[in-house]
Amino acid sequence: MSPSFKENLRSELDYQDITIKELSAMTNIPYRSIENYLSARESIPPADYAVQIARALKITVEELVFGKANPQTKKGENDTQKIQRLFSKLAKDDQKFFIRLMEGVLKK
Repeated sequence: MSPSFKENLRSELDYQDITIKELSAMTNIPYRSIENYLSARESIPPADYAVQIARALKITVEELVFGKANPQTKKGENDTQKIQRLFSKLAKDDQKFFIRLMEGVLKK
């Protein structure tokens, strides 16, 4: 059985480290609506919302509805690219802290 819309959306949000609030802001879809898509009731969005969500997540609607072949890897993304993508989402102060942390680890 293939994953549900809810499972695919949750997996992608977790993978991209995006919160419901952030997705709501990216798509102009109400927070409560997105929350409902992820709830136990598993409501499915109308097509226009599904398209907006897929575009915001930079995936296809088919991947959102039917799932990805391998949800752990973004197409063509290696570990370095994943680190860069996640790093770019950090606030500037957190980026500086992360850099200091990595420098400290490398000095060992």
